[in-house]
Amino acid sequence: MKTIVFATDFSRGSRKAAQVAAQTALKANAKLVLFHAYRYVMPYDSEMSMLAVSPKELEKHSIYMLKRLQKRLEKKYTTALNTEIIVEEGLVVDTLSQVLEKTNADLLVMGTVGDSLLGGRFFGSLATSMIHHSNAPILLVPPKAKYSSFNNAVLGLDFRYDLDEVLLEKAVFLLRDLDSVVNLYTLTDESEFAKAASLKVRQLLKNVPHTYTIVEGDNFVKSVLSFANTNHADLIITFPRKHNLLERIFVGSNTERLAFNDEIPILSIL
Repeated sequence: MKTIVFATDFSRGSRKAAQVAAQTALKANAKLVLFHAYRYVMPYDSEMSMLAVSPKELEKHSIYMLKRLQKRLEKKYTTALNTEIIVEEGLVVDTLSQVLEKTNADLLVMGTVGDSLLGGRFFGSLATSMIHHSNAPILLVPPKAKYSSFNNAVLGLDFRYDLDEVLLEKAVFLLRDLDSVVNLYTLTDESEFAKAASLKVRQLLKNVPHTYTIVEGDNFVKSVLSFANTNHADLIITFPRKHNLLERIFVGSNTERLAFNDEIPILSIL
């Protein structure tokens, strides 16, 4: 990895994600880009416009907050941490997508909650919505994540859907940088098919230390979380399937449901 982007809303809930982003950047010897998007809303009431904060003031405050975060991370870890600050005006999803492309980011890190229940749902939904807009892998960090390094990862495979080998190769490169042992975990109702399909996966992972477990069942999210907790995993890796709009509204994805667990970060390979 060369560049990691951390997107923040400056909430207490994002602090754990900031620490994970910094530690991952240090381990991978990568540059860490601290990003925040602000949005200026014109007051409808002319009397209220006198009290409104100007776009320039919003930008200035955003830069101040990012610099404060930058200093806090350097103090906690090391001044050798290579950081850059980017502030953009606009919608988070749009501006963040542009920054990921501009910086050629190898990884996006976001927290899954904000401060309040409403804020948590809002920023958490922004984080998971990036699954449908980002070309870079996304690391979603819950507020109770315990991280020093990713040593024990669970790679959840759902062979009901085709697995993109290009994405799997991305995962292999990331795992090499993270120096993590991988537990391949497959939930299926056709064990013979899964065994055959897993041969390709294991071939690609031949240079990555790994184990393999296959279980018959149909509740992928519940089963993967149970396996990860039982084996004290510190990371779950998923390959999100492309959903149409109706599926995203009424069903959601396994990755989105996994992302709202309290403790284990989710690495979504896109």
